[in-house]
Amino acid sequence: MPAGVPTPDIDPVTHRDGTLSLHATTVALDGRALLLTGSSGAGKSGLAAQMICLGATLISDDQTRLAIEKGTLVARAPAETQALLELRGLGLCRAAAIASAPVTACFQIGPSVTRLPDPEHVRLLDRNIPIHRHPLTPDLAAKLILLLRWGLAAI
Repeated sequence: MPAGVPTPDIDPVTHRDGTLSLHATTVALDGRALLLTGSSGAGKSGLAAQMICLGATLISDDQTRLAIEKGTLVARAPAETQALLELRGLGLCRAAAIASAPVTACFQIGPSVTRLPDPEHVRLLDRNIPIHRHPLTPDLAAKLILLLRWGLAAI
């Protein structure tokens, strides 16, 4: 994939200050952020709501701002949407949120490549970030909590 165009669903916008805005919802657990990506209506906010119920914390919903801070890729919410989560069909909900966290991985709601896929990466602000893909399933939030908490086994 060309640099600066990580996936068709992220829709990155580069700002004059060197930061990047993405069409992504972001949650964090134990100081590690996970970018949730997918097309509009794919279920990013609903997945984030499920993950929050399992212990994750909201960083941003629908739009995420990325910056390099002390050499690390960090995710934060745009000021106007901090601590708000869209509950489709219900409206906006206030949620406990943190200001920022280092990005550990990117997740795209969509078809899985294979049952045990080879590692893939996406390039964001000149950093290679692992990207995982999986369809929206009832157990997905639990799987992503485990991914954030313990990572994947190197076999």
